[in-house]
Amino acid sequence: MSDTEVYDFGLRLRQLREARKISRKAFAKKLGVSKETIYRYESNVQTPSLDRTKQMAIILQTSMDYLVGFSDDPGLTREQRKALEQFLLAFRE
Repeated sequence: MSDTEVYDFGLRLRQLREARKISRKAFAKKLGVSKETIYRYESNVQTPSLDRTKQMAIILQTSMDYLVGFSDDPGLTREQRKALEQFLLAFRE
């Protein structure tokens, strides 16, 4: 990320959640919070704890660095990871 770009935790969180096709309600359930809390995280009204951010990264299959703005690489989606694994298996054969 360049110095001129604005980092937005809530936007990254929402984009990752939607890319993984996880509803706010389902995401909230996995985190043990209300869907309103997820809305507040995504709206940058509330900031999650370090432990909660770690849980989010695990659920969303991304790095904490990406979530908190230290990296621009969100990691692979489940579908991308599966496609890569299939390609590597075919390549080895």
